[in-house]
Amino acid sequence: MINKKICFIEPPIGFLKDQLDPPFPLMYLAAVAEHCKWEAEIVHMETLQDKLPCADIYAVTSSSPQWTTTLELSERLYKEFPDKWKICGGSHISACPNDINNTKFDAVIIGEGEIVLEKILKNPNILDHNKIIKGEPVKNIDEILFPSRHLINWSRYKRGIMAGEKLLTPAVSIITGRGCPGKCIFCSSHCVFGRHVRYRSVENVIAEIKHVINTLGYRGFNFHDDTFCLNHKRVMKMCEEFEKLDISWRCLTRADTVDEDLLLAMKNSGCKEIIIGIESGSQKILNIIRKNTTIEQNLKAMKMIKKYTQLKVGVIVGSPGETFETVQETKNLLRQCPPDFWNVSVFTPFPGSDAWNNPEEFGLKILTRDLSQYQMIGKDLKGNVVIETEEMSKSDIEQARDELIEFLNNLKLGNRNES
Repeated sequence: MINKKICFIEPPIGFLKDQLDPPFPLMYLAAVAEHCKWEAEIVHMETLQDKLPCADIYAVTSSSPQWTTTLELSERLYKEFPDKWKICGGSHISACPNDINNTKFDAVIIGEGEIVLEKILKNPNILDHNKIIKGEPVKNIDEILFPSRHLINWSRYKRGIMAGEKLLTPAVSIITGRGCPGKCIFCSSHCVFGRHVRYRSVENVIAEIKHVINTLGYRGFNFHDDTFCLNHKRVMKMCEEFEKLDISWRCLTRADTVDEDLLLAMKNSGCKEIIIGIESGSQKILNIIRKNTTIEQNLKAMKMIKKYTQLKVGVIVGSPGETFETVQETKNLLRQCPPDFWNVSVFTPFPGSDAWNNPEEFGLKILTRDLSQYQMIGKDLKGNVVIETEEMSKSDIEQARDELIEFLNNLKLGNRNES
């Protein structure tokens, strides 16, 4: 009989206009709680004043841009529920575990949370003796339970598979692997999932897709993997199965992971959009940020993708080494193969990234450690500038950002800025 309750909380992010997706990681953790016979509830806060239910444990997830509100939330939880356990996990605390000292949380979990959460739910007294608890990577990720999507009010969310500005079908997010081998200097995802990629079996992925179709009726899927096309043989096998299911989908990958045969198979299996982060049209910048791709690879991939499906690209301005001349190189690249959609981000050194840990190595001056300002893409598509480089001041980067956005708008391209 269920007699314990855990409340999972996603704090608000003030600069996001629309909620595209429910809190994906929390659905995985809720599945663990339900497996352990705990009642689970997921609260996706719009404001810090949102009502919270009574529970025995409050588990909060937080990215770095959410950390300021997470601190306030910890104070609220401490005041309203002083005798209940309060824990925190997510990308920020995984990168900066000692930040627990500025909070009212009883403990934080760094890294992956499924295994350690199950141990906590079976014996909450663990929280009496450990303030920083290291999560354990799940070696066989087929063993991870499907996310508890039944806890979500899907009418709140706007994720969809699009053809231009036309909605083809609502979509849910799904992930087929954990970890990214990339070493981009601005990224901190390795703090949670590591750099070694662990794949789910194709059979396990297909079982989850069928489960979503049968329980939610959704046939749109947003693959949330960092680099979906990394293993060609596996993707080809998935495409064979997708084709039988009549689904529509989109994914994120790298420019150096696609070829004609793969793209044809993806198109035939329902792929409607591919997103690649080209980041810059300057080889100098790509080398500095350790993207490990070339301008030629980016252009080739962009042209190939456009032959088969919708292309969305991400570019970054204000990277170390950036000048107005390198921004012009980015414009020149985009002019050669205009994407269907785009987003322009400003270079942001997130906690846990090489740029955050060693800014002087890259000639960076970090202007603020107020993480609420760390918005690569903020309101009106204009991210906040939180750094200066040896080549560009804050105002220079803002000018370059605005000019690049204006350039893309003049190309009459779409500017959907969802990820």
